Amino acid sequence: MDFMIGAIGEHNLVPDLQVQSVQKVDNPFSTFFKAAMDVVSETNQYQLIADAWQTDLATGKTDDILSVLLAQSKAETALNFTVQVTNKIIESYREIMRMAV
Repeated sequence: MDFMIGAIGEHNLVPDLQVQSVQKVDNPFSTFFKAAMDVVSETNQYQLIADAWQTDLATGKTDDILSVLLAQSKAETALNFTVQVTNKIIESYREIMRMAV
């Protein structure tokens, strides 16, 4: 099922979210890796949207400062979340490597 959540102006402030059915996967790492790549991809989309709004503001195509600030805030929040998740993954990996077998 595909759906789009809200759009303001000509730029979509929220990337298209796709809901997919859960399937049994033989390799749990591939599921985890796909989820991690999806988070990075979403973060990138927020950054691109914010960049487009900033460019439009700078070139005079829009004067909607609120939408620009909102897009920047969403991009910053997504980036902070991605960095924190990455840090937790690295911390967990190091903890596992310290375990005695």
